[in-house]
Amino acid sequence: MDQPDDRISQIGSIRFRTGAAMPSRLGSEQLRDETTAVLELVKNSYDADATTVKIIFKEADGESILIIEDDGSGMTSTDLRDKWAWLATENKLSEDRSPAFRRPRLGQKGVGRFATEKLGRHLTLRTRVKGEPKVLRVRFDWDQLEGGKELSEYEYRVQRTNPKAFEPAHGTTLIIKKLRLAWTRPRLQKLRDQLCRLIDPEATTTDFKIWLDTPSAELNGHLQNPLPGNETHRLEFDLRSDGSESIRILQNEVESRQKIRIEPPEFGPVRGRLRYFRQGLQAAERGRGGSSDSDWNVGVRIFRDGCRVRPYGEPGPEGDWLQIYRARARYWVGGALFRLRPQYLEGTIHITKSSNPQLRDTTSREGLDANDAYEAFVEYVKRKIAKLSELVAEEEQREERARSQVRYSRALEPLAGGLSTLKSEQYKRAVESADAEVRRGLKLVEAPTSLVRNAHWECLDCSDSWKVPLDRIPTRCREFSVGRDGRPTTKPGCGSVNVRRKENVPRNLPPDPPGPELEDVLAGVPAYISGVQIRPIIDWEMGEQDVEAEIRPELRCLAINGRHLAFRAADRLWA
Repeated sequence: MDQPDDRISQIGSIRFRTGAAMPSRLGSEQLRDETTAVLELVKNSYDADATTVKIIFKEADGESILIIEDDGSGMTSTDLRDKWAWLATENKLSEDRSPAFRRPRLGQKGVGRFATEKLGRHLTLRTRVKGEPKVLRVRFDWDQLEGGKELSEYEYRVQRTNPKAFEPAHGTTLIIKKLRLAWTRPRLQKLRDQLCRLIDPEATTTDFKIWLDTPSAELNGHLQNPLPGNETHRLEFDLRSDGSESIRILQNEVESRQKIRIEPPEFGPVRGRLRYFRQGLQAAERGRGGSSDSDWNVGVRIFRDGCRVRPYGEPGPEGDWLQIYRARARYWVGGALFRLRPQYLEGTIHITKSSNPQLRDTTSREGLDANDAYEAFVEYVKRKIAKLSELVAEEEQREERARSQVRYSRALEPLAGGLSTLKSEQYKRAVESADAEVRRGLKLVEAPTSLVRNAHWECLDCSDSWKVPLDRIPTRCREFSVGRDGRPTTKPGCGSVNVRRKENVPRNLPPDPPGPELEDVLAGVPAYISGVQIRPIIDWEMGEQDVEAEIRPELRCLAINGRHLAFRAADRLWA
């Protein structure tokens, strides 16, 4: 009987091969857009120990040309062969810091060199090292690469040539022609904004400068991140790897400090600064030209080793990594209601490649991997913003109480003469008198069992909220909006149709009685002070600690605090 043959014999071997379409895969298809491609090339200049990088857009012989020029270390012919032309080399992993300035390497994925393919079809690379009289030149035509061939079949000549006038004594220049995109002024403005965001706003000095030169003169020059330091609230934090944390709070020029200890963070140490401009940003503060409140210099951004990680802090949903724009209209962290206006919040969060290895780039170089460490990192930053929101909310409540007292005092002078305060006993007698009169009227006229009150609606795009009569259903932001007096308001909405009714408005309201509510009864019975008719209304927006009632002469009404203990007790008795 034949036995099965279990012997293993080798019949050959295989090797990985790289198709000629690889530059397109890592360039045009991997990078999100042309702005991202330019940023990757600027990061390469940073890694090469450049002190200055210039991004130049110009026209020559009827053709648009993009030039990226730096004064970095440059490359030798050996560097071109063994590093630049070798895909996925371990160079930046084994040498995690630049040789001259010991900068942490920003590039990891090896996609920077193919960012040029995203920008244009032709590339001329010029480079030389310090002390070398000649420049090395290599030309690439990305359109020649065919998917059916291997990348190694294409050979590019390295030539020695004389330096051009005003060419740096050392460094690398990328000349990109046959651009794939028409760089209009709005696109140049976007690029400028992104380059500015790349700069750490907390850095007082920098050894890396970015210059922009375009046909639009107002966009040109040395780029900076110039958000002024006139914030009303600031929260700074420094969390160490052992869980010890230092917090510094600055609130309207009053400073406080505290030290606490939490669980050692799995994402590593982190420090940050959050700033809130409660009074808003003036046009000059929002950036060149005074654009909208969601301009380039607001948002909470992440900086790793001094360089920005995109898209965090960008305008729009993809940059709202902390869900700030949706937080204002709902309960957020720890049950606290978010009180900050997102367009007036600015922050910088600092991490490092060496201390936060779990917070690593995605392959596309757009954002961080959404692993467990990243999720814990997000929740930590959210708690810090929630703390800042609490500080602002407490200040708003104090100011509102003070304003109520001022309005109350001013209203009594013209309306009640010598009456300087509204006593609880007087208010009680007025309510009892109104109750008796209404109860007599109810014997003759059947009271409605369903009285109109206002509902609260919210916009999920701009986070605005407004009151709407219950018999109306809005279809866009602020439609059918009414004020405290029930009259239509004129404040415009953002135009969004992404609206919904708020279900969890934080009010400690008593349960609805089966019959007419005290709120509606009082609203139908006017009172008189010094011969002036005053219409009672119930204000549910006032706080439990606010005054129980205030006169609002501009509305000719007596605002009764619906959340005050006195009214809640009266409401229960009425029911």
